[in-house]
Amino acid sequence: MAGLHQKYVQHDKSTEIAIDTESGAESLGNDNSIVSTHSSKEPPKPHSVSVDSRSRCCEQVIEMTVTEEKKRENPTKLDDKKFKKGPRPAPPPGLKDDLTTIAHICVVLYTGLILYLCFSRPFEFFTWHPLLLSIGWMLLLTEGVLFISKENPIGRRLRLNHTLKLRYHWIAVTISLVLVAIGFIVIIINKNNKNKEHFKTWHAIFGLIALIGCVPAVLNGIAALFDVELKNYIKPALNKAIHVASGKLSVIFGGLALILGVYTNWFVKASGNNKYLFLLGFITSLYVTVWTVQRPMRKTLRKFFKFENV
Repeated sequence: MAGLHQKYVQHDKSTEIAIDTESGAESLGNDNSIVSTHSSKEPPKPHSVSVDSRSRCCEQVIEMTVTEEKKRENPTKLDDKKFKKGPRPAPPPGLKDDLTTIAHICVVLYTGLILYLCFSRPFEFFTWHPLLLSIGWMLLLTEGVLFISKENPIGRRLRLNHTLKLRYHWIAVTISLVLVAIGFIVIIINKNNKNKEHFKTWHAIFGLIALIGCVPAVLNGIAALFDVELKNYIKPALNKAIHVASGKLSVIFGGLALILGVYTNWFVKASGNNKYLFLLGFITSLYVTVWTVQRPMRKTLRKFFKFENV
């Protein structure tokens, strides 16, 4: 009996309820613990992972690591494609700054020439017309347009930001248009007093077109000051496009009227038909008009025709 009991105990300890692991069962030993067993004939099968999936995972990890390192080195370089390009930075001082300085000098010379001719002879009612137009259009309006240019050395020297440039721009343009409107009224009254026909010369026609072009430019310029409040009624981009286009039209035709002003009877009489004064007025007005218009024209070409080097 003792031998049988010993054999029974040994057999009881060595026996387990084996359940195949692939069927999801578990084995229970004599110590009431849950034990997983495998067949001695078949070794446990490891989880198989394909070579392709492993390589893909490695490539993704390497790519993410390289991207994070590049962002740490230059965080803005990788985000250029995600965000729109902002305004171009101001170019370094160079030839264009010198040419803009020449334009400032020409503005002063032309305005000084007209003022000299106005006061070098007896002052008449008509004299208010060239006086107000030279100060209003040539001096204030032209300088107001040049002031917002990135190629203006005055703004660079004073280190003015874009907000201050815009403020000085609309202040100068507003004062200039008041003077221009008064000068336009003067010539209308003078023509009526002398029973002369209106807008018979190219000088008068171009001046009228320039004045008409100022209307949408002024209205859209005012809307641009309140673009946040008015964005539900007009898109800021469309408003700016109309302002730039109409302003460009006004500057071109106003400049042509100034150039043709040296051919008028008043200029010939006031200058005594002096060819040097004629050349001074012609060259200065021509240079100022071309240089004031060239930058908006380059921006238009760059926008519509994608000319990067214009």
